[in-house]
Amino acid sequence: MTQRDEALRDGKAPGVRAQVAEQLARYRAESKTGARYDECGRPTRGYYDELVDGRGRVRSMWSELSADFVDQGISGLGRIDHRVRRQIEDDGVTYTEVGLGDDAPTPMPWRLDPIPLLVSADDWTRLETGLVQRSLVLDEVLTDVYGPRRLIASGLLPPEIVFGNTGYVRAAHGITIPGTHQLFLHACDISRWSDGQFRVLADWAQAPSGAGYALADRRVVASAIPEAFEHAGPRPLTPFARAMRLMLEEAAPELADGEEPVVVVLSPGSHSETAFDQAYLAQTLGFPLVESADLVVRDGALWMRSLGSLERVDVVLRRVDAEFSDPLDLRPDSRLGVVGLVEVLRRGAVTVVNTLGSGLLESPALSAFLPRIARSVLGTDLQLDGMPAYWGGDDTERAHLVAHLGDLVIRSAVDGSTIFGPSLAAAERAELAARIEAERWKWVGQEPAEFSVAPAVEGEAGIAPAPVGMRLFSLARRGGYTAMSGGLGQQRMRLEPTRSVIKVAAKDVWVRAAPATAPAVGADAPHEERLRRAVPVVEAISSPRVLNDLFWMGRYSERAEAVVRLLAATHDVYQDYRYRPWLEGAEALPILMRALSVTTGTVAPESVLPNVTRPVGALVRVEPQAGDGASSSAPDAATPGRSSNSKDGEITSAESAEADSDDEQSSPWERAGTSALARALRTTGSAAERGTESAEDDRDDRERQDQVKATARPKVSGKPVSAEPRAVAGASAAGFQYLATLTGDRHLPGSLSYAVDHYGSAARAVRDQLSGDTWMIVGAVDRALAEFRSASTEQETALSSVHSLSLAALLSLSGIGAESLVRDTGWYVMDIGKRIERGLALTSLLNAALAQASPPEVERVVTDSVLVATESAVSYRRRHRGSAHVAALAGLLLFDAGNPRSLVYQLDRLEADFQALPGGSGASRSQRLLADAQRMLRRIDPAELETTDADGVRTELVELLEGVHLRLRKLSESFETTKLAVPVAIQPLWGNTRMVG
Repeated sequence: MTQRDEALRDGKAPGVRAQVAEQLARYRAESKTGARYDECGRPTRGYYDELVDGRGRVRSMWSELSADFVDQGISGLGRIDHRVRRQIEDDGVTYTEVGLGDDAPTPMPWRLDPIPLLVSADDWTRLETGLVQRSLVLDEVLTDVYGPRRLIASGLLPPEIVFGNTGYVRAAHGITIPGTHQLFLHACDISRWSDGQFRVLADWAQAPSGAGYALADRRVVASAIPEAFEHAGPRPLTPFARAMRLMLEEAAPELADGEEPVVVVLSPGSHSETAFDQAYLAQTLGFPLVESADLVVRDGALWMRSLGSLERVDVVLRRVDAEFSDPLDLRPDSRLGVVGLVEVLRRGAVTVVNTLGSGLLESPALSAFLPRIARSVLGTDLQLDGMPAYWGGDDTERAHLVAHLGDLVIRSAVDGSTIFGPSLAAAERAELAARIEAERWKWVGQEPAEFSVAPAVEGEAGIAPAPVGMRLFSLARRGGYTAMSGGLGQQRMRLEPTRSVIKVAAKDVWVRAAPATAPAVGADAPHEERLRRAVPVVEAISSPRVLNDLFWMGRYSERAEAVVRLLAATHDVYQDYRYRPWLEGAEALPILMRALSVTTGTVAPESVLPNVTRPVGALVRVEPQAGDGASSSAPDAATPGRSSNSKDGEITSAESAEADSDDEQSSPWERAGTSALARALRTTGSAAERGTESAEDDRDDRERQDQVKATARPKVSGKPVSAEPRAVAGASAAGFQYLATLTGDRHLPGSLSYAVDHYGSAARAVRDQLSGDTWMIVGAVDRALAEFRSASTEQETALSSVHSLSLAALLSLSGIGAESLVRDTGWYVMDIGKRIERGLALTSLLNAALAQASPPEVERVVTDSVLVATESAVSYRRRHRGSAHVAALAGLLLFDAGNPRSLVYQLDRLEADFQALPGGSGASRSQRLLADAQRMLRRIDPAELETTDADGVRTELVELLEGVHLRLRKLSESFETTKLAVPVAIQPLWGNTRMVG
């Protein structure tokens, strides 16, 4: 049953029909008044409306889908838009705005309009034919410019626009790729003008982007509005991806019999504008996504770093601009390229597509010469024209260009920079005209682009006409070029008062063509298929960079889970004693607050901690600092109370000395032990680290405590008892604020939000390695935390809710890792990170919570909370019937090899993971440290852990936990520096790296 049928059934159709009629009338009126303008806001002779014809009637191809889109009404379109937005969040489709500030760019949700851009079968035939023809012409230009240069010699192509363009790469002359064509992938932006004809706005041949977005948009729309997709039956896009995979393998240099080509997708990195597009395309193709740090040139070939070895690379799908591809032969200040890549290309040992130098085809000056080049090399006129262009190197065209500066878009033939003539003042036009006369060949004038309009969702207004265009893609095959049956739609918006246009969203392009009359792209003739003796098996990439990100994914996922479990357990105790501090066991709350402070490495307010003897402090918020360069996603912030030079917070010697000088003032539990962890416990919350609050702050805190005393007196028969009430540290607004900050402050190292954000950053860096379900879960926890940060009322309820939702999402991530990922090198490294983090969190928690003996009722509450935070409460109660004994708890959480939450279980898993890595011999420093920690556990009798000294400190427990904790830290450091270290940044090879021109 369609949505329209449901509306009829519910008796809502008459109201909806009236609303739809009103929307269509408004659409027609807005289209007539706002569509007759070009990209600069100048009036045009007319316009083309994709939805309605010149007489205002809905076009036939749209009438078939009116029930799915146009007839939905405002509320129906709103629901569709919401489903599409939600699907984008679940799939993690993002776009990164770069160059907006000094901070690291933040990926933002991709904007996709839910109403597709329809293309009729007849229109597509013309578009496809014209696109393929244009690709052939550009391929001839590319082949000739870097080869015999006959076009230049014959005068068909002026040498200035070739050698003077920044896209021309002199070092690429003579470099060819295997196969018939040198232009592998071509994209062009197209719009429909007022005369109804399609024209090319720009060609993209450097490293064309958008194919991944087009594939992702199709997946989103098909999932969010399946009925409409089924009714329309647009031609599929996946055959294009299959064809690309096949042709990338075909592009490999000649290989030995039986060998399979190794293909990689070279990316600038996860902070690139189109990082998602690159990762999604690599994931769809099934090829590893690599960065420059993953590749190295050795012995005249290109190799991909793998754990302990190198694997030869045969084909590179390049998404890095050519000038940055090799700092040796091209741009010396590049950090994105591979040293020696050009030399390997000259030797023919690797294929890079698009080939170096293909960016020349994007020159706006070239489009003015394509018509006559097409007639020369193909013997026919171009069927898909470009925008009318006037090159300043020709006297006649320059005269027209200068005379109409105020009406044209002026582009540089050197670097493509753009000046909009209609926006220039008279003095600016005169200055530009003088420059054009002086530098004739460097300038091109183009008629401003025109755009047709199509329906788009406009908030609460329903449908509205929006300027649209599209980016189409073609791929080189043995017999010519083939086009993607669709593309990346581009929705634009007019800016008032100039009426110029900007891109604001994407659209899925639906080609309305019957499969019987238009065979799917990628259905090659049998002779084109590559004969294979067996199905190839390509191992997943395991470069140090990728493994480093996977390692920190494991650590951050486990860190987030440990934090949210302890936060939830502490919040439960907070709620128990917030308004009833006289109850037995209330002193457990400050102990748990201290445990939170220690395990998260944050500085808690002094008023929430036990044994307050120093001035009251405030929670310190530390902004991220520069990391050590090991990975963009590894911890890069100094943690309060920790060394800013340590990735995970090892205490410095200066901090140790400061802490030792304060021993006389410390409580017994603070004086326990002599290791770095004990010093961390002593220094947590010190005035030196936090600073002190003003006298006014102290007074406010005392007033809050007085209010607690006045209102928290227990009552018997409605009257207060005579006993003086107690004020419990942490049972206050400051305590709740600490819990809320540790939950929602994404800039605070140690908080839940910080861990979740950094998990997402690491995951995006290796997106091609992960299941698509990962992003649905990450999106869910991101939404939950964002809603909590924006909540203004019912904070108690909001805090409990966000803890529950976050924990559910984190458990789902853990389930994907355990049940859906292949046990390859990357999985073992990720599990190593997870086990190290769980071991560190467990030893920190037990030391902070149980090192100091407490009264029985307090110990019971603390023990129960520790068991809840470590997901072991049910097992403990089943075994020990609710009794609270440290020895029994240690038996379960430290020594039980069958408990997945125990310390010994983590150490055993680490041992198995290390052995599963390539070259795992058991003799590495990391494995020796692990064996030492295992021996420490085997030597301890759980009963001995109950022993306390004169101050009530469980010395045996403290020494055991500190010893294992520090060994796990050293193990992590050793593993990172030996197995996960990435090459240092490439240094300039000579001279000043500042590029001129």
